[in-house]
Amino acid sequence: MVLPQVIVDVGFGSPTVGDVFVVGDPVRGRVGFVPIGGDGLWTNLSPWVRSWSVRRGASRGDAPQVRYEPGTATIVLHDPDRRFDPENLAGPYVAAGRSQVEPMRMVRIRAVWNGITYPIFQGFADDFQPDYQGNSWTYVTLTATDATKVFAANDRGESAPAGAGEDSGARITRILDASGWPSADRQVATGDTTLQATTLAGNQLTEMQLVQDTELGELYVDPVGRVVFRNRKAVLTEARSRVAQAVFGDGGYAATGELPYADAKPSTSDEGMANTVTVTREGGTAQTVLDAVSVSRYLTKTFTAQGLLLESDAEAEQYGRAVLYQFASPARRFAQVSFRTPRPEVAPAVWPAVLGREFGDRVTVRRRPPGGGDPIVRDCFVRGVEHTSDGESWTSALVLQSAARYSFFVVGDPVLGVVGSNAIAY
Repeated sequence: MVLPQVIVDVGFGSPTVGDVFVVGDPVRGRVGFVPIGGDGLWTNLSPWVRSWSVRRGASRGDAPQVRYEPGTATIVLHDPDRRFDPENLAGPYVAAGRSQVEPMRMVRIRAVWNGITYPIFQGFADDFQPDYQGNSWTYVTLTATDATKVFAANDRGESAPAGAGEDSGARITRILDASGWPSADRQVATGDTTLQATTLAGNQLTEMQLVQDTELGELYVDPVGRVVFRNRKAVLTEARSRVAQAVFGDGGYAATGELPYADAKPSTSDEGMANTVTVTREGGTAQTVLDAVSVSRYLTKTFTAQGLLLESDAEAEQYGRAVLYQFASPARRFAQVSFRTPRPEVAPAVWPAVLGREFGDRVTVRRRPPGGGDPIVRDCFVRGVEHTSDGESWTSALVLQSAARYSFFVVGDPVLGVVGSNAIAY
């Protein structure tokens, strides 16, 4: 079996030499005042990698407010000469008598397949934990978390209120600017909602997530370390969300062109359902809407959003009705699709489709259960990505959300653009 080449790098050099960004440094840690280090400042640890795993995105894929969790990586390193031991001051990663094997060093994982490099993860080291195997061998486990942890650690003082009436994307930009996060390390869309003013007080991540929730958009750190903010209508307008980027199935690649999976788990769970929705904006009056038919069939399933930055109670009611339209009924979906190392004859098609997936991508999943009947076919959005490899095998998984939840009216679309078949998008 042929696996992609995996490259694991750590920025041992970047935090200690030159004017490059260093998280936590009183001078070079002022985000935006110094540049992020280039490739020449990375140290390739691939020869010592024993195994690795990455988990990014949501652990559950069906909820009114998409919440992407911090991306994490775990890398197990061979350490025969104590080069990765933080206690060893005679190793190769020491500067001015201080070990550079320490938390907050930049970490990245990339996979190369057929000459194309796919980013898998970029973040900051949490710890280098030695595991001494008696007197004969040592492993070191490197754990890392993406830039979400930088924002979660940033509690800010209060400033004068500003930004009343700006859209949610402009608000994310304002927050990132205030913390000095580099403009090159962000991808922020124009929002579809305008907001109340902010004092930029309190925790940075908490405020960014409040903006995301107010927008009903998406906020995450991508595999090259950029902060990404997607407006809520991106799933209706961007090509990667409107058109399936891959078709996974069990019909045989040669016969159907479907890319094979190890398992596809269907679900019709009531998790995430909402048939009684209460939305309250900051300083406003609670707005409650409900679907009586859904309540009579499934009993009460509540969803509450408080303290949103919407500018009027009328908008709060619209927000509630949008959630009600999408989540008042359970959705038949695939909750997850998983993959093992593909066979050589299908590997050239499978690897790009799996390695290239990002949050919000639309995919089609087909399953033909035993016993006959029509196949189960569902379009889904990717909400989580997982990879694990020990150098001899590789497993991956995509956490999915039903794309049918987002069947709003889209002008010009041959399916969604049929008058009377879908609600107008909020």
